[in-house]
Amino acid sequence: MDFNINQLLNSLSYTLDFVEKDLIQNVTNHGRRVAYIAARIGRKINMADTDLFDLISYSLLHDNGVTKSLVQSQESGNYIKAELNRLHCVEGERNIAYFPFFHNIPNVILYHHEHYDGSGFFGVSGQDIPAFSRIIALADFIAIAFSEGESAEEILLSVKDSTYFDLEYCKVFYALSRNVEFWLNMNDNFVFGALNSIMPSVQREFSYKDMRMVSRIFSNIIDAKSPFTGSHSRGISKKTGILCQYYGFDEEIYWKMRIAADLHDLGKLMVPNDILDKPGTLGREEIMVIRSHPFYTRKTLEGMAGFEEIAEWASNHHEKLDGHGYPFGLDGSRLDFNSRLLGCVDIYQALTENRPYRKAMSHEKAITLMRTMVKNNLIDGSIVEDINSVFHALPVNV
Repeated sequence: MDFNINQLLNSLSYTLDFVEKDLIQNVTNHGRRVAYIAARIGRKINMADTDLFDLISYSLLHDNGVTKSLVQSQESGNYIKAELNRLHCVEGERNIAYFPFFHNIPNVILYHHEHYDGSGFFGVSGQDIPAFSRIIALADFIAIAFSEGESAEEILLSVKDSTYFDLEYCKVFYALSRNVEFWLNMNDNFVFGALNSIMPSVQREFSYKDMRMVSRIFSNIIDAKSPFTGSHSRGISKKTGILCQYYGFDEEIYWKMRIAADLHDLGKLMVPNDILDKPGTLGREEIMVIRSHPFYTRKTLEGMAGFEEIAEWASNHHEKLDGHGYPFGLDGSRLDFNSRLLGCVDIYQALTENRPYRKAMSHEKAITLMRTMVKNNLIDGSIVEDINSVFHALPVNV
């Protein structure tokens, strides 16, 4: 079917803003602000619509590797230090390998912190740095300075005194910066609308199998948020796929379910890590924050045309048959089979992986606990028995 990739990107990039807020309080709308600045530069140099779409896409996704960088570098809670760590460039480049750009340009994300004078992470200089990387590097610098409260004059002076940036793109920025609207549109209240007004409307024919290329990117970002969820979404997606084949689902439903599994914990990007990784007992307010994550998953996905069922299945994974699940309190009469299926797989995956408060359970112990949940009218017994039959002989890391 036709998918509006702009709509998809905007919806999913919304979640990245919450990652930034969790990491450093005064960084908001960073990805959108970088995309806006880059898009203004691209429009000013008369970039073709397909190239402009790609530039905006790369800009929105330029920091997609930051969560993994924070975990690996142990710089938890410091966004700026993560920005200054080359790991997020490497991870970000790996994540976007399958994104449906019009023109897939190698190393745009990898080199988005390279300096024109060759003093960046990888020592690449001048025109050897991809043009998109040079634009994003300049936009990223401007966006961070703006977020830190620097004035237009201070930012202009910093850019003029620096050897980090391509002089030709700097000249374009100088021309744009003369208009007060350029700066006003970077404010949090306006940047979303300003970016939308520039972004070319891109409607392209994709299958749900194609769309999973995008959901996998965000699955990796979700799993990278915490060292204790390093393969949670991927594990659920694989196991969901196995069960979908077991049940004989058609290809479209199979891929919709894989996407729903990839994105079921999308809302956890809105949950602060000090709550998500807390080893002790959570307080009442902390529990409420944790229980909000499926709500945010639904709100992020439900506005995307073609994702209606995906949003339903993904956001219902903590609902229970007795109506005492969360966040909506749906009971068995309102939970379709695929919602029940994803909920059961989520429980099984969680029980059989390490968590900050306990070790992973064996298959047998997990099934025993899930059968108790069946007796208490929480989850679907037929699905639990199918999970027992199908997953009993699976390797531990599937």
